[in-house]
Amino acid sequence: MIESEVAMALKETYQRITQMMQQKIDEYGLTFGLVHITILIDKNPNANQKDLAKEMRFTQGAMSNAVKRLIKLNILKQVPLESDMRYKKLVVTEKGKVMIADCKDYISKIYKDIFNGFKHDELTKLNDSLLKIHTNLDNMNMQGKFKNLNDLTE
Repeated sequence: MIESEVAMALKETYQRITQMMQQKIDEYGLTFGLVHITILIDKNPNANQKDLAKEMRFTQGAMSNAVKRLIKLNILKQVPLESDMRYKKLVVTEKGKVMIADCKDYISKIYKDIFNGFKHDELTKLNDSLLKIHTNLDNMNMQGKFKNLNDLTE
């Protein structure tokens, strides 16, 4: 069935890109989650740990541990709030900013290399096809289809 082959090809592509990105973030001793937290803090400098935990669907304890690890790795630092010195906000350090820029540059290069040799119209058609897939997945999700793996085999 061609649908299965295409789905498996998409999965393999995702896995290979993920492996390449993991090699890059391994250089910093991080995980995808820690990189994501760092990027969130950089984009939302006024967010507190509770907000970040909620957005990432972490417990507050898990977020606290992640923040401690990022501080230990000198990716984040805590700075007292000027309005109330009892509270501290999280700030991305220079090392953290370098890491974010390095990862963004790396993923941009991966994306560019993946599509080497593709013409603009080919990329446009591929993008349109992927958008159709996303729409179908959204529709399936809204209709409550395939809530568990047994639904896939019936």
